[in-house]
Amino acid sequence: MSRTLDELQKEIIFETRKGFPILLSGVIVFLIFTFMPLVFPIEAVRLIWIFGLGAIFPFGILISKILGVNLLATGNPVGTLGGIVAAPQAFYIPVFIIVYMNIPEYLPFTIGLLAGSHFLPYMWIYKSKAYLFVTLGTCFSSLILGGFLVDQAFTLVPLAIAIVYGIGTFLIIRELKASPV
Repeated sequence: MSRTLDELQKEIIFETRKGFPILLSGVIVFLIFTFMPLVFPIEAVRLIWIFGLGAIFPFGILISKILGVNLLATGNPVGTLGGIVAAPQAFYIPVFIIVYMNIPEYLPFTIGLLAGSHFLPYMWIYKSKAYLFVTLGTCFSSLILGGFLVDQAFTLVPLAIAIVYGIGTFLIIRELKASPV
């Protein structure tokens, strides 16, 4: 029997819990990034940003396992779409490297805008206004703090992203409780 798009979306929402463990992982990683300039020289912080972003997904998988959430829902085409939507982030890495090599002080701005914008399709996939908040909050805070307060960007941008992701996680959990699938 063939499932409707609405049924597939409801299934993926239930199985993945709207992907909130990834946002929770991002909260932790960006909070760690916030305090790195206090511990490491800025040159090291810049490199850690590029490589440290790669920890968000596997750490999110670990968090999902601990919480009993199946983030890697296979067999559902909407889940496959979610993976396809996330995959282009791998192509952002050369952009981050070029920014690092030429204008490293704009790494928080660039990473924040690109990372934030990739969440927009999840608004539709998960039927979640929280992902609109995450997209707009991450992009605008990265633009304002990373674009205009460049000297403090390696502290302010990750703090803002962690706060936005944290609020987004809270909103998603609230959505899940309000409308259990």
